[in-house]
Amino acid sequence: MVSKGPLSRPFSNLNRALFWTRAVMVWERLLPAIFPFVLLALLVAVAAQWGLFQPLPSLVHGGILAGGLLIAIFACIRAVMRFRQPTFTEVNTRLAVDNRVKPERLLAMRHELDQPRLKIGKAKAGIAVSDPFALRFVALMAAILGLLIMGPVPATRIAQGFCPFGKTTTQMAEK
Repeated sequence: MVSKGPLSRPFSNLNRALFWTRAVMVWERLLPAIFPFVLLALLVAVAAQWGLFQPLPSLVHGGILAGGLLIAIFACIRAVMRFRQPTFTEVNTRLAVDNRVKPERLLAMRHELDQPRLKIGKAKAGIAVSDPFALRFVALMAAILGLLIMGPVPATRIAQGFCPFGKTTTQMAEK
């Protein structure tokens, strides 16, 4: 009779912890590819809040948005090209650090029947890779200053920043 040991249990505490630690590490490595689009949206919203797009012709406004989109796509592609899956050693080490045990202890734990619950560490943002000029702080400060100086602005003004050639649904509803 062949006994099934802990290695054959896919839902053991250790296997679940390794899976979720890998998922957290993949998210940390994908976030720099997504963040340029978030930053672009934030910068456009702040520029619209300040009314920087209002005096511009639609073609120039659309060109600025297209240029920003191209820069965001370039930054996204650079981040995706640097992406690599975390290795087992990296995942094991991260899980060991999060639980304050030695990595060798986790390896030995694979053969135990009673495995303790393991903590999964929180994701670290790592946004500085995709925002080396810290534009996120510039946009945040500009938004706060705009709120302090101009007060709350209508949502239609912000929406106009994203729609250079047409009217937004809120603008059409007002007429």
